[in-house]
Amino acid sequence: MMLMPANNTSGIVHYLAGAYPNKIGLFISPDGWRVPPWYLPYALDNGCFIEWKEKEFYKMCRQANFYHAPLFVVVPDVVADAEATMKSWHIHKPRIADMGYKLGFACQDGMEPQDVPKDAHCCFIGGSTEWKLSDAHKFKGVAPWLHIGRVNTPDRLKWAENIGADSVDGTGFFRSKDYKMAAFIEYFIKRQGVMFS
Repeated sequence: MMLMPANNTSGIVHYLAGAYPNKIGLFISPDGWRVPPWYLPYALDNGCFIEWKEKEFYKMCRQANFYHAPLFVVVPDVVADAEATMKSWHIHKPRIADMGYKLGFACQDGMEPQDVPKDAHCCFIGGSTEWKLSDAHKFKGVAPWLHIGRVNTPDRLKWAENIGADSVDGTGFFRSKDYKMAAFIEYFIKRQGVMFS
């Protein structure tokens, strides 16, 4: 499983990326654009969880065209609103697909696997925390890639790994107390065999 710190390129991210390729990536949102280093896989978020800004989102998508391709781009959605998310998918999908990107579909409360569009490369598990924890496992294998958003605790990391997530994102490990960074490193020591001196 790949861990994708959101909008963060601190030194430990680069160290782990170099030592353990494809275990660390970046999750970049419109308000946190940065040039993705060639050795870091990354995905593009739409920023809708905080505030949808269409101009900034498409600017980010254009900028990314100058660098290695993202794993996927999360098509704009409406948090915890399945119907509105589906409408948004049909509005924005053609434009993003025309840029040559793989599409991430944001799964929301009340959705079932059959609701995921056939041309989605990634099931991005968004929605409310309660729904995510109860239903995310249903979406494994529906699309080639399963990504779970807002994973910020050791228990959540283990849960995501157990249901077969290909990647997760979160800000908590790098923007919070030292014990959370310690938990992040502990995950790597146990799961990836990383040794720190």
